[in-house]
Amino acid sequence: MNTPVYRRLLLGLKVGISFFMLFVIYRKVSGVEQFIGSWDNFTSRFSGGNVALIGAVILLMPLNWSLEAVKWKLLLKHSAHVSIGEAMKSVLGGLSIGFATPARIGEFAGRVMFLHRGERVDGIYLSAIGGLAQSIVTFFTALFMLRFYTGDSTIFFSAYSYVAFAVLALIMIAIYISFEQVVLWLRRSKLHISDYVIDVSKTPHRNDKWLVFLTSILRYGVYVLQYYLLLLFIGVHANVFEMIAAISLILFLQSVSPLVPLTDMPMRGGIALLVLNNYGTYMTMGIFMVPVMLWAVNLLFPAIIGYFYILKLQPDDSTQ
Repeated sequence: MNTPVYRRLLLGLKVGISFFMLFVIYRKVSGVEQFIGSWDNFTSRFSGGNVALIGAVILLMPLNWSLEAVKWKLLLKHSAHVSIGEAMKSVLGGLSIGFATPARIGEFAGRVMFLHRGERVDGIYLSAIGGLAQSIVTFFTALFMLRFYTGDSTIFFSAYSYVAFAVLALIMIAIYISFEQVVLWLRRSKLHISDYVIDVSKTPHRNDKWLVFLTSILRYGVYVLQYYLLLLFIGVHANVFEMIAAISLILFLQSVSPLVPLTDMPMRGGIALLVLNNYGTYMTMGIFMVPVMLWAVNLLFPAIIGYFYILKLQPDDSTQ
């Protein structure tokens, strides 16, 4: 693609992201206001030691995305040489584009915009490998911690669905560990996967895959800790294992739900209310607000930072 055309497309993308991000933010915030009606009970929690819990959640956000940047750098190890700072720009830039797309699938395109032309195709499937590692952690943690959940788990899992998800999780980890072999097998099959450009020499080696997986576990742990601190903030006090079990179930259900930009906030809040319904209706407002606050801390503010990185992106930065 010649540079003048690319410049126009890049400019159009920047303008489009600006308007769509503002529209999505407006719709989500207005939807929250319509649902909770009154802020009085909730805002009363912002006093004394409770504020320290919010501060801890905010301070954990940079760690959350720093771990993702480390993971992205590990994934690119055999494809592109990027610094942690460059990996962070790529991650936040991708988040900015994924912010307004279903299930944040736009992150794939956003990340590769910060790579050189010859590295973009590799970046797409490498990003998918990283997403697979994160999904495996989400699935296995929820299935393991379900034994500690004090609510009615049959609402979410029958014996058959539990086994089905466990088998799916095992298949996912098998694909993750043996990704190169799976690709080579598909190339020999009748699916003509060879028509797609997947260079198995550029995928993470076995040791790197385990490091990516470990980083995914650490990032999941940070997110669970943030959720736990916010539940303490609204006044939920229970056995730690019970709370982690509920949180892991919420994160699992969010990951398999068809979230779309304009409805994911009510859906996230609804899932939290459904999973935590055994803590009483008097906490309805606070429970609904936990995913809202997490959305603001972990997605909204980093996405705004990523948008400024996109604004600074020049055609030469991604066509070398």
